[in-house]
Amino acid sequence: MRLIILLALIFVFPTAFATQTDEALHNLSESRTWLKLLHFDQREGWFQGETRSAVADTRFFLSDRGQNNAHAELLATITAMQAPAGEDNTHATCRFPARAQFLRAHEIEIHSAATCSNRDEWLEAHQKDRVGVMFASGYLGNPASFFGHMLLHLGPITQSDTPITLLDTSLNFGADTGDDGIVPYILKGLFGGYRARYSEALFFHNSAIYSESEMRDLWQYELALNEADTEFLILHLWEILGQNFDYLFLSENCASRIARTLELVIDADLAASSMPYVAPETVMRNLSQAQYEGSPVVQQRTHKPSRRLLTEHQFHQLTEVQQNALLAVWQDAEKLNFDAPSFRGISTTDRGPVIDVILSHLLTLEETESELPIAQLKQQALIERLKLPTSPQVAKPAQPEPIESAIPSSMFRAGLFTNDAMETHARFSFRPLHYDLLQSSATRMPYASLEVLKLEVNIKSSSAELNRIQLFDVTNLYVQRTPLPEMSSRAWQVAAQIAPVSLSCIDCLNFDMDLKAGWSRKYGDWIPYALAGAQLSSTGYQQGPVALTGTFGLLYIPSIEHRTSFTATLREGFAGNLGRRSAVKLEHLWQLSQTYDLRFSAQVDRFNDQKGQEFGLAFSFYW
Repeated sequence: MRLIILLALIFVFPTAFATQTDEALHNLSESRTWLKLLHFDQREGWFQGETRSAVADTRFFLSDRGQNNAHAELLATITAMQAPAGEDNTHATCRFPARAQFLRAHEIEIHSAATCSNRDEWLEAHQKDRVGVMFASGYLGNPASFFGHMLLHLGPITQSDTPITLLDTSLNFGADTGDDGIVPYILKGLFGGYRARYSEALFFHNSAIYSESEMRDLWQYELALNEADTEFLILHLWEILGQNFDYLFLSENCASRIARTLELVIDADLAASSMPYVAPETVMRNLSQAQYEGSPVVQQRTHKPSRRLLTEHQFHQLTEVQQNALLAVWQDAEKLNFDAPSFRGISTTDRGPVIDVILSHLLTLEETESELPIAQLKQQALIERLKLPTSPQVAKPAQPEPIESAIPSSMFRAGLFTNDAMETHARFSFRPLHYDLLQSSATRMPYASLEVLKLEVNIKSSSAELNRIQLFDVTNLYVQRTPLPEMSSRAWQVAAQIAPVSLSCIDCLNFDMDLKAGWSRKYGDWIPYALAGAQLSSTGYQQGPVALTGTFGLLYIPSIEHRTSFTATLREGFAGNLGRRSAVKLEHLWQLSQTYDLRFSAQVDRFNDQKGQEFGLAFSFYW
């Protein structure tokens, strides 16, 4: 009797049941997981309008309205999942296994008899993998890599102390920039025009690029995901491999997309940023602070030092006698002389580590554009090494602090300054990113600076005025830490700013752009360097639009907390006193914590026969 009444209600009032079903499906289409599966994280227009998918590939959507309508895509997905099976790899369950699992979890029936050989082959290779994130330190050889790079990492669970193997899989999210020149490259990267996609490669391929060729340290972050979430995430990775996404250098980059992908199973805003950009450092910091099932989601960090760092470390593990023997063997960069008396004079046990350093350095040079006969030198070294006994394993280099422990890149600074040309005044500074020479470390890049859009404003008793805009300052001292052949040590600097032409004329703002190269060395805690080059300048307050410039600098870094910088610079514009300027500056940093520091500075300059000087004390906050 109850069954008859129920059937009658269904036929008499079908719209009531349809409405309930529609409401349930509508709620499901607005669920966090469904929106993450579709990558619905983009806002239309300037005023944060309707959300749409970041995927810019029609193959990813089963509805014509799917990119902008999550509900329409859900209905189309259900219809496609319930359709009869066709040819191999054509059914919707083959293309979207994570969506299929999502629907099953909500008790929506789907077709499960489809043949999906491509999907099954890929999933079989990765179904028992763990999921991690790989972070490559910054690389100043490419503007898109200045701030580091992120990759997803898939690898089998091992019981060894080495969680990374060369046959693991790396998933890289990168843009296809074609053969664009520097101008379209920058414009498209900043304002749109490129598409990016996930691609997969064996880990050794990316290791060769980042660690061996570009000499960047790698960090692997293993995530503490349970089996169900790991499986669900891997199913989704199959769905998005090769799909085109929106791409912008600042906001839609490798960091933001990997963050949004991980948010499918990690309930945190991993791409959250207080600035209008998302940097890899920001995401790594968010990831390291994220919780998963009541514990940190990052359960292990593994550091993979670059080939250059390994070679330098091995060299400094040698005794002074062994180092002298190595230099005698490799006195001529194009050949090895193993008959050198200082080499033959040490024991066979001590010779082995010497040749190990030579072989390691040859591997480094193999990834560069060296014109040395690398193959011949390697063969010669290997033959000599086989004559000797094995050597004890060299201890690994000290592990630097992970990137999330670095000083945050956004900076606000407030200080008091006294200047010959103006009264004692306050100065406020703001820098959206990244770090200066006194903040550089092995965590990012040692003995380097990368500052962008640093703004300084002077506040006087009755007015405020611009003091300086540092458009950019990219400096790499490339400190040579070993005397091995062709170990790059060419220091360089590229910088552009709007600043007073001298300390004696605060209102005389001038535009300068510098390009300099030179030399650097490391002697204990001291790093001297010298740079020379050219400067292009506006001529509103000085003469000589093209000038020669030179800088002598000295860094003193006795500890993490205290660092000192001294620089002496000279500009010669070949236009008399109005084209010549000299300056000396001393700055000391006292790092109070990860987010605060104190700085004292003193500088003197001379321009147009006038001397200017300035002293200041400032407090910095980083976030």
